[in-house]
Amino acid sequence: MSAPSEGRRSRRTATPARPQQRTAAPGSISRRLRAWPSPSRAVNIAVPVVLILLALLPLDAVYLTSGFWVTAVAGLLLGTAVAVAGAIFRHGILTVTSVAVVVFFACGALAAPGSALLGFLPTPTTWQLMGVGIVTVWKQVLTVTPPLGSYGAVLLLPYLLAFLGSLIAVTLSLRVRWPWLTLLVPALVLAAAILFGTHVPVLAGVIGVVAAVGALTWLAWRSGRLELHRVLAIVIVLAVAALGGTGASLAAVPDNPRVVLRDYVEPPPDPQDLPSPLAGFRTYADDLSSEELFTVTGLPEGGAQLRLAALDTYDGTVWNVTGAATPGTGVFRRIGDRIEVEIPPEAYTLDVGVGEYQDVWVLNAGGSADVSFTGAGSEDLTDSFYYNTATDTGLVAAGLGAGDTFEVVADPAAQQEPAEVTELRITPMQLPEPRGVPDLIGSLAGRYSDGADSPYAQVEAVAAALRNGGFFSHGLEGEVPSRPGHGAARLAQMLEAEELVGDEEQYAAAMALMVRSLGYPARVVVGFDVEEAGTVTLTGDDVIAWVEVPFDGVGWLPFYPTPPEDQIPQVEEPDPVDKPQPQVLQPPPPPQDRPDVPPQDRDDADVDSEGITKSSVPNPWVWVVGASTVPVLLLGIPLLLLAALKGLRRRRRRRKGTPHQRVAGGWDELQDRVLDLGVVQAPGRTRRESAQALSGQFPESGVLLLADRADEAVFAPVDPPEEHVQHYWGQVTHTVQRVRRGAGWKARLRSAFSARSLRRRG
Repeated sequence: MSAPSEGRRSRRTATPARPQQRTAAPGSISRRLRAWPSPSRAVNIAVPVVLILLALLPLDAVYLTSGFWVTAVAGLLLGTAVAVAGAIFRHGILTVTSVAVVVFFACGALAAPGSALLGFLPTPTTWQLMGVGIVTVWKQVLTVTPPLGSYGAVLLLPYLLAFLGSLIAVTLSLRVRWPWLTLLVPALVLAAAILFGTHVPVLAGVIGVVAAVGALTWLAWRSGRLELHRVLAIVIVLAVAALGGTGASLAAVPDNPRVVLRDYVEPPPDPQDLPSPLAGFRTYADDLSSEELFTVTGLPEGGAQLRLAALDTYDGTVWNVTGAATPGTGVFRRIGDRIEVEIPPEAYTLDVGVGEYQDVWVLNAGGSADVSFTGAGSEDLTDSFYYNTATDTGLVAAGLGAGDTFEVVADPAAQQEPAEVTELRITPMQLPEPRGVPDLIGSLAGRYSDGADSPYAQVEAVAAALRNGGFFSHGLEGEVPSRPGHGAARLAQMLEAEELVGDEEQYAAAMALMVRSLGYPARVVVGFDVEEAGTVTLTGDDVIAWVEVPFDGVGWLPFYPTPPEDQIPQVEEPDPVDKPQPQVLQPPPPPQDRPDVPPQDRDDADVDSEGITKSSVPNPWVWVVGASTVPVLLLGIPLLLLAALKGLRRRRRRRKGTPHQRVAGGWDELQDRVLDLGVVQAPGRTRRESAQALSGQFPESGVLLLADRADEAVFAPVDPPEEHVQHYWGQVTHTVQRVRRGAGWKARLRSAFSARSLRRRG
């Protein structure tokens, strides 16, 4: 009887894991592939994948393209495949991470399909976009106005969340004893999707109920406590909570129901850093009067209003573009595939060619649904294009110049004026309060609008009084003197004179301030009023300015306060006897330099630079660093998670429970540390038997003494004192160090990244 007993003991003798055992023969691989699948493992794979897919739903409102779902589903399948392969062949974390990095970049066309060859083969440009995108994708997603589409590398965000989320979640589901850890990954993905999403909820109630029911049912099934009545109770409770929350939200709608990061990101550039388009009005009328600025093709019958910029703030010197996040001024954001989610069926397309125009403001039609740049340099123009949907104003930080071309998709409904205007009410709108307004503005506004019986009639009365009672003059050679500018001093001088003399710059500026003094919102718009159809060439002499006021149901309506160009004052010859003193004119302001165009980041703007420069190619070191960050992220996140789990386990064993449980936990900690070193022991052994086997491998480790003391503490009639517990754990630490020194450096390196003990022990 002694021989079989010795045989069993010899088979249970602890032996270090051999590296060559990880390399399976072809026959062994096929047998493992056939034996590994099971229904329980299929469920453990499917549940976290479905939960992550539900967590990605809030991003659908950000992209609004089928490419988003292709990228998300493909990323989930790729991450799941890598995790399952690692579980089947029991690869360590280093091997799994290395394979994940290769797969992630090999399928990079999912993140940047526009740069891929034939749409699915990644190119060096694809990898460059991915490397830079790892660092900057958050900024692109938050500063581009939805829908993002598949422009550039914006799909890198769902690809990264899906791939990395499924890789970690499925790995935890298949290899870790605690299933609740798996649910942390979909929760983190959901939080990221909400923060990078929009204020529009995407099936929030459905996502919450389905995810909660699925997760709780799976946890109950994994723990062996799944019962039908519990599942039904969970469904009923969650349904009642969802209905109650929906009803409460309808009864008391919160001002800001969702917190999204795009509300806290200020996209560059700041329009306040750019020269006012109205301040350069006299340049168009003089220096550029005969120069061809734009050639526009595709104008509809009856023409259209084409605008450069809407100016909604006055500081006593100029009217300028605000771009602040208020209902009336809106905010400038990057544009994805298009400006509007849906293109109106009656929309028309304008083809615009840039001539001698050199500025940042993009010509467009009110209510533009899309603006797309074509021709040479279109990529730089697209990258630096921002649009304000509240004011229908677009700007290109790189600046427009001769030879640039772009297309504008315009909605004709946005320019239709109502037939009945007498009953229109002003739309309350929050705009920046004007500063430095001349005192005469308010009194004249009250006098001009006196007797009008509706808001529209009041505004039109102000426009008519200026248009009919004033005279037109650019102040050029041979014309009646009229200084440029629309500051407080210039407007006061014009309004206090015996005759009102000026051009669109002064009349539009004065009328907007008068309307504001009546308590109504108003803004100045600089652009073109084109009456012809087809193809039109616009010169500097065609530039005009008008005033817009918002009305309920119809939006911003235009008003034209400037007198006709042929309405000029009659200049009488002075009486030679009187010898009146000549009028002393103020010297004209110095010529303005070309506007300085800030780069995409405000903090990097050079206020002393001259001219408009195109966006430069990013520094190659930026994407090199970004590309090198991907392996660090893919390696670092699992390693940190693994170290945290082991640390929590060690802390729980040492500090939780009774003294004899903590001593037993010290022995378990030693067993797990040895297991991570690659020493495999047969199950069912006593502490003494395990210590004897380990002492054969590590004779000077002192494991026999630790096993005896653990048995004494566990089986003693009373709990050991606290000093004994702390001393025992100190001996465990020294013993682990001695065992590690005897295991060799390769085994020590593998043990740092091994998850064996997490799979086999609690």
